Amino acid sequence: MDKKGYIMANILDYIRWRGDLTFDKSSLNEVDSLILAELSYLNFESIAQNSEGVSLDKAAGQYFAEERDKQKNTGDLQKPDYFSMLKLMADSERFSNILLSNYVQEVDTDKNMQFSAVTFQLNKDLCYLAYRGTDDTLLGWKEDFLMSVMDTVPSQAAAVRYLKWVMETHSNCKWYIGGHSKGGNLAVYAATNAGEAKQKQILGVFNHDGPGFKESIVQTKEYEVVRRRINTTVPQSSIVGMLLEHDENYTVVQSLEKGAMQHDGFSWEVCGTQFIHLESVTKESRIADMTIRKILSDMSDEQRRQFTESLFSVLAADKNRTLTDIRMDGFRAVRAMLKTYDHLDKASKKALQSMVMKMLSEGFKSMQER
Repeated sequence: MDKKGYIMANILDYIRWRGDLTFDKSSLNEVDSLILAELSYLNFESIAQNSEGVSLDKAAGQYFAEERDKQKNTGDLQKPDYFSMLKLMADSERFSNILLSNYVQEVDTDKNMQFSAVTFQLNKDLCYLAYRGTDDTLLGWKEDFLMSVMDTVPSQAAAVRYLKWVMETHSNCKWYIGGHSKGGNLAVYAATNAGEAKQKQILGVFNHDGPGFKESIVQTKEYEVVRRRINTTVPQSSIVGMLLEHDENYTVVQSLEKGAMQHDGFSWEVCGTQFIHLESVTKESRIADMTIRKILSDMSDEQRRQFTESLFSVLAADKNRTLTDIRMDGFRAVRAMLKTYDHLDKASKKALQSMVMKMLSEGFKSMQER
């Protein structure tokens, strides 16, 4: 138990406890949403790509028969909990018969795009669309940074196209849409831009610790239509989920981890059919949020773009393509990044130096003001 007397449980414990009840007997809740969002991180290519769908228990059987759990699906972001979750879901009454379909995975270096999504049909007239969050690729993280520059990044445009497509292939369904991390942002963006007719089919949108949007997005009438259907959850030390603008209300959930590791959805504490809710995020999270917002507000779109290009040209030194590449290469990766930095032009170096100095000075100023 924790200090408040709760028995500490996470989404794996929830599946064990709630697994005997189908969605017909107990409707979808915020914990179910996070489970489905986390499941979208697994690679279901060639398993669930058609529109007819395959039951989760059969999909899991093929997944483990092909030993995909021993492959690196999302690099450093992968962990045994994902495979434990898949096994538990396949053995449960609640999840085993849901149909997986329309799995897509697109990576386009030229467009700075990393996109993946999958559809879950929960019963004959209810579907959940899950967008994958940022994976291990530097390309995916670069696209996240570009969200502060562009009104629409390529994966957001892909998310809208995907939603419209699967709504046509499952025309009798009502919809929940969700995702974790960047996937949560894509869910909100797609719902906002689905069009009036399709918005009427959307029951709710779940953004699990995903970044918000530029003000130009949250002030549109299209966003206002779905705003009250958005369920945003962030852990108490959220950093990712507090980025950019969140016009909708958000719920703070308790995590078993510390600091940035609270972004891990497997660390969120569950009590019954919901997360353990807290009154507010931590002081550190508010400081980080204010610091980043102040920095971004002082920079032009061109300055933000230049910083992003400079940062990722350094990270991609020595042909690094993922965070795992950088970690595995160790000192060699650091040496290559320093060499790349030395060869940057003056403007690019200035952009990197300026951003670092702003982060340090604004962070210190925020702490003094609290």
